[in-house]
Amino acid sequence: MYQEQRLEKILELLEERKQLSAKEMVDYFKVSKDTIRRDFALLSQRQLVRRTHGGLLPLNKEPGPSYLDRSQKANKEKTAMAQKALQLIQDGQVIFLDVSTSMTLLAGLLNKEVTVYSHSLDNTIQLSSHSQVDFHLLGGKFYPKNRFYYDANQAQILDNLRFDLAFFGASSLANGEVTFEDAEDVAVKSLVFERTRTKVLVAESTKFHQHANYYLARLQQFDYWITDQKPSPDILKQVGNETTILY
Repeated sequence: MYQEQRLEKILELLEERKQLSAKEMVDYFKVSKDTIRRDFALLSQRQLVRRTHGGLLPLNKEPGPSYLDRSQKANKEKTAMAQKALQLIQDGQVIFLDVSTSMTLLAGLLNKEVTVYSHSLDNTIQLSSHSQVDFHLLGGKFYPKNRFYYDANQAQILDNLRFDLAFFGASSLANGEVTFEDAEDVAVKSLVFERTRTKVLVAESTKFHQHANYYLARLQQFDYWITDQKPSPDILKQVGNETTILY
């Protein structure tokens, strides 16, 4: 079982049992104490659980908002970010849209006569009804977890392109580094990043508390960072003065 699958199951068990011990999870998954300790630490780092001595508790014992409420809140914040991103786009530009829910919202709002490249299934679906958009799918093998395509030969199409604007999401912003979950995904983004005049990061400030393994760039290498709230002073120090922050 992969770690992410195990983490998902731990959260399910915690919801059912209301508390978990490390020993229970060692016996349940038939893994070492060190493995469970790392799992607990990662869930705590992601602010999904409350860690105790030798175990876990739910983050909040009081009834929380429903899934629908959380989705509506997230969509409201991400729609606001997508609307800010839309203001940067002008007719006639060649742009790249990354794989993320914010990008899909931006694709849905896109009302300009532009050329768009993307490797996202959801962006493809959104833009299929936008007749004013000249859309190009970067195809290949489909990666269902994050709903994108990748093929090394297809990606080489990017060698001869120069983008006016590229919009990137992020799995993590920890330590001021923009990182992602999939090496193949980053392979596409890296080619785009090197060939783009104006680079725009669209990511919530909570991504500073997430973790991902595949590096694209440092935050200050982006021209704009569109986020959901004013970043903390510590985060602002990591960004520096070279990046314009919109929130």
